[in-house]
Amino acid sequence: MMTEKYFYPRIKPIYPLYRLNEGEFRIGAQLGITAEFGDPNGQLWALANLLDGRSFPKIINEMQQKFPELSERDIIKGVSILEQEGFVEEKNLPFEEEISERYKANVNYFSHFSDSKANRFEYQKRLNESTVLLLGLGGGGSNILTLLAGIGVKKVIIVDYDKVEESNLGRKLLYAEEDMGRYKTEAAMDAFQRITSQIEIEGHVKKIQSSDDVSKFLEGVDLVICAIDEPPFTAQRIVNKAIVKANIPCVFGASQVSRGRVFTVIPKQTGCFDCLNLKYSMNDPQFLEQFIGFRNVNFTPPTIAYAPAIFQLTAAIVDEAVRIITHYARPKSLGTQYEVDYEEGTSFTHPSWERYSEECPTCGEGNVEDWEIFKYYENYNTKRKP
Repeated sequence: MMTEKYFYPRIKPIYPLYRLNEGEFRIGAQLGITAEFGDPNGQLWALANLLDGRSFPKIINEMQQKFPELSERDIIKGVSILEQEGFVEEKNLPFEEEISERYKANVNYFSHFSDSKANRFEYQKRLNESTVLLLGLGGGGSNILTLLAGIGVKKVIIVDYDKVEESNLGRKLLYAEEDMGRYKTEAAMDAFQRITSQIEIEGHVKKIQSSDDVSKFLEGVDLVICAIDEPPFTAQRIVNKAIVKANIPCVFGASQVSRGRVFTVIPKQTGCFDCLNLKYSMNDPQFLEQFIGFRNVNFTPPTIAYAPAIFQLTAAIVDEAVRIITHYARPKSLGTQYEVDYEEGTSFTHPSWERYSEECPTCGEGNVEDWEIFKYYENYNTKRKP
């Protein structure tokens, strides 16, 4: 019953409540998040205004004083009408006292996605209790780190081997001019600690060259973000192997010329990166020769990184990480590549791929030698002829 669901119900403060005329009112003022209510006798309007966090018995009493003809069931039905539109929440919920004022704006955002059964504070609590491993502190990783400070995870472990150069400063805005020549890990830790003292940060100067290099950092980690993309494809495969073995979700992200891609692997639930290789191997007759051709040309492009574009991609990556940790909304990149078009400001998803539990040599029972594609991952710098 409604009285069991709410003790101190209120219209969500993130939405305005306002009259259009004597017989109509609205809640919300955003396209797609606005509802208009016909209310010729003023009962629903009065009820909506009483939903301000006062106790439910008090709401019943005040409504019946103003409208004696209404039964308790009538009033509960009125609250249900407003609730069905997503406008009602419980004011007093567990975990509120545990959430820093710093993250209350996050909670306000999550409240839009919270129905009457969800606790908007619990989403933030899950973040506050999560440890994230961030691999790579380049244009993507350095901006991801800044966003992780804002969402309020418990701890971030960062790994990179490179040093800050002048060419980095146009897009890696975590770093300052005085950081040039320093290891990115050290500079990033200093900058992060200036942003927040509420999040623990641990840094390692290390080049990721094998899955063991990743595995040594995975103890106690809830989610991995892979922002390394060199060597192409091989880096993702290395990380994929480690996270599948450890059974830890990973969000992968990489930028191209005018687009970026995000995909997420949840071991044993979604297809892994090697499953994607199998899908292309089985369904695209040109995949293998295209892959070999790209490898053999040993293409080393100049850095292509326009800061506003990188911010679009990194925002998508971190939001995907938050969705996986909190479940505030369904992730967009599970078993699919979610692509962000910088030029058009749009996004779309590629055809999804399944988990090949019998064929995949990494997340399934398959044999790596049965698939020719994996021969060409062995050494990026060695040209292998078909």
